[in-house]
Amino acid sequence: MKHSISKRYHLAISILLGLILLETLLLWIIISRKTDLATMVNDLQTTLIVSVLAIFVCGVVIYNLIPVMLRKSLSRTAKIVSEIAHGNYEVNIDGELAAHAGDRDIVPLLEGLKIMLRNIHGFDQAKENKIYEHDQRIKQMINLLPQGVLIALNNGDISYCNDALRRRYPMFNESNNIQDLKLKSEFDQRIFQKIFDSLRYGDNLYDNRIPDNEYQRLATLNGAIVRNARGDSIGGVYTLVFTEHAKQD
Repeated sequence: MKHSISKRYHLAISILLGLILLETLLLWIIISRKTDLATMVNDLQTTLIVSVLAIFVCGVVIYNLIPVMLRKSLSRTAKIVSEIAHGNYEVNIDGELAAHAGDRDIVPLLEGLKIMLRNIHGFDQAKENKIYEHDQRIKQMINLLPQGVLIALNNGDISYCNDALRRRYPMFNESNNIQDLKLKSEFDQRIFQKIFDSLRYGDNLYDNRIPDNEYQRLATLNGAIVRNARGDSIGGVYTLVFTEHAKQD
């Protein structure tokens, strides 16, 4: 169990006051003794010199020791606060509470930090749940659309595709990259090459038609590039409508 800074400070002041009291007692004893004047003066002089020196040394030690103890006691707590300020909410508060058990100056601060981190975790969990629910609503809404929907990152990684597109391309999943798709049909290859070029160059697609001359099919692509706050392209959202037995352009 560690003693608090205030307890250490009170102990140091008590030692200093004890020295002053001891000096006063020695002076009273010397004065009360029935000795000649020269001996009494000499004893008083010696006692005063030794006492003042002891009190001075004790005062210097207290003056320098208190800031050192304060800095040492708060250094680990300051490190925890710094980690929290930089976004690390997984700090070991319980370990610090055990290390400072009994320190009435530090424990309340650590308890406050523990409560704050608990509230932060609760808020993050609630936010995560809301984001998940919102994401699920959007995905279910997209799944109800009759046309195929593809969401991809700007490097070609597939982020999401709806059920309509999965039924047409069963090999699709969120771990695929458009360039890695094994598409046997030249018609399908042209469709996804167009999407990849749109992602690479940051171009939107408006009613872009890709015909399949051999089987009389037509794919109509529409796509919008998604940009971040700086205006940089980070991906795109695409819809694919397939028309069977369409006339060639």
